[in-house]
Amino acid sequence: MLSKLTVSFLLLATTAAIVACSNLGMTTGVNVGPNFPSKTLYATNSNQNAVSIYSDGTTESKLGGGPTYEIGGANTTLNGPQYLAFDRRGELWVTNYNPSTKNAVLVEFAALATGDVNPLNSAILPGRPRGIAFTPKGPTPLPSSSVGPAPPIMVIADVDSSDVYPSRILLFNAGATSPFQSIGGPKPHLSLPGGVAIDRNGNLYVANIQGATVEQFALPTPTASPRPTSTPKPTPTPKPTPTPTGKPSPTPTPSPSPTPSPTPTPVNIAPRFTIDAKNGMITPTGVALDSSGNIYIVDQGRRGASCNASDSPAILVFPPYNKRIPFTKPIRKIQGCNTMLYQPTDIKLNSAGVTYVADSTSGGKGIILIFPAGAGAGNNHNVTPTNYTSPGAVTGIAINP
Repeated sequence: MLSKLTVSFLLLATTAAIVACSNLGMTTGVNVGPNFPSKTLYATNSNQNAVSIYSDGTTESKLGGGPTYEIGGANTTLNGPQYLAFDRRGELWVTNYNPSTKNAVLVEFAALATGDVNPLNSAILPGRPRGIAFTPKGPTPLPSSSVGPAPPIMVIADVDSSDVYPSRILLFNAGATSPFQSIGGPKPHLSLPGGVAIDRNGNLYVANIQGATVEQFALPTPTASPRPTSTPKPTPTPKPTPTPTGKPSPTPTPSPSPTPSPTPTPVNIAPRFTIDAKNGMITPTGVALDSSGNIYIVDQGRRGASCNASDSPAILVFPPYNKRIPFTKPIRKIQGCNTMLYQPTDIKLNSAGVTYVADSTSGGKGIILIFPAGAGAGNNHNVTPTNYTSPGAVTGIAINP
């Protein structure tokens, strides 16, 4: 017979093993993948209703290959996924727009989810949503209300053709699926907003695709609102989905159907500053920030321009805004035939300063270009990237926290 001491030791060992497993971030009720390391890259596969996961983002031997896992299938309700972002809990939010049906949906997935999983939350959005971003964690406090620190905010770029001023920015309390405020009207000068980013001081950056500008706004103070009730939890699936086959998923039917999100009256505010054509903007589609506050803008350039022309697609890097020193030209630039930039749509940076760009090839295939930290300095603009391939069209990218 085992002594009481031995039994106690075995119980402790078993408990420790269970705790160790729980530390992998496994989420009850959803199909989850491995404990993906930080800097794992996610990309929307817009024409195949999926999100591709590149789980070896820091492994050189894996560069040039396709995704390791995906989120996709009828249960996900993904329907023309556009842009995506992670909240502070590591949960994934995806904007969707189906151009044939005009359906626009916001979908939330649990951290580390893979495969054909049900979303945690979903909501119908007005107009055509594009870029999405969350206020980041950081040492600098965000704007506070009179009752205490402001909660984190989610921002979505949106275009609603039925409105007098169709281009606007929707502001959500983090975790909510209905906006508490929006930015729109004549003063913001928004014109087909695409990618968005938020710095640690709570400033919002918007890439205006048709307006040929990148603008910065001060975020309004959010209001308190409860976290919405989640949709029913899905049935667990034990294994993650492997590399996608490249076959498009059928157009999903949300179940249960989300309710439309009402849009509040827009706040008509002017931007704090604008980077425009005189600074080199032509067709900016995405914006991102590094840890020093430098502003990275991906620009599609002039349509049809030769890859070696001065108005060809480019990545333009500007320093943090200083009202005493107006912007003139970028401090760094990545441009030229070696860059493989063709029709870029989004840009992100990891904590080490590595730059990722969602793009496509001249043949129409999706690709993600990866440039090393500091690329484009001096006269070395024509930088050759490494890359990931995609089984479908890539619109937005995000890096897990």
